[in-house]
Amino acid sequence: MVVYKWNEEEKKAIGLRTSRDMKLFWVSGKVSLKTIENLKNMGKNRKKKYGYINSPETRKKLSKIMKQKWKNGEITEKQKSTMFKRGFDKRRMITQKEGRKIVDKKGRLNMSIGQMRYLLEHPERIEKFKELRKKIILPMKDTTIEVKIQNFLKQLGYEFYTHQYINEIEHSYQCDIFIPSLNLVIECDGNHWHNYPTGTEIDNIRTSELISKGFKVLRLWESEIRKMTTEDLRLRIEI
Repeated sequence: MVVYKWNEEEKKAIGLRTSRDMKLFWVSGKVSLKTIENLKNMGKNRKKKYGYINSPETRKKLSKIMKQKWKNGEITEKQKSTMFKRGFDKRRMITQKEGRKIVDKKGRLNMSIGQMRYLLEHPERIEKFKELRKKIILPMKDTTIEVKIQNFLKQLGYEFYTHQYINEIEHSYQCDIFIPSLNLVIECDGNHWHNYPTGTEIDNIRTSELISKGFKVLRLWESEIRKMTTEDLRLRIEI
């Protein structure tokens, strides 16, 4: 997981950008009546439950205290369980402890609208994020079909690398498996995600680019890997 901590200058710029966006959002009249009603009821519900509503000054003080407690690791498990909605606790806790996750487990950018727009307004920062993106191992956990092919290659005695970044082509990416001795790229394509049997447009583009750069490419479908044996793979590689 790639983690990037925004510096104070960036946080301030992002905060101002988000604030402007929210003001424009409200002025534009795009806010639904349901959202307005929920905001109105927030204070009423708290007063009904606790008998009071914290002032803006008190909320700021409490926020500062809680941030410091998070930083010092003083938050109890009971507090954690009541602070966030069920199902989001773990994700929020990791974010609080480690900083903002730039990329999630599926390799997608995990930033707020304000953070994304800040990057668009500061193109010089985009290159840094591109470099971070190259270091991400995708997927975070090898799929079962990838593991099966890796085990076959070990039995056949081939030295190989997983998630090797291929930057020799225009549409650079991390391939599933790369065998240096054969200059061979092996892709283990899931039937659903890679549009069996034709393949996705980007898959076909990358295959063409790899071949034009002198690489050998072997794309294996999930359905054939499931019933494949070590000997089957050996024959496919040696063709």
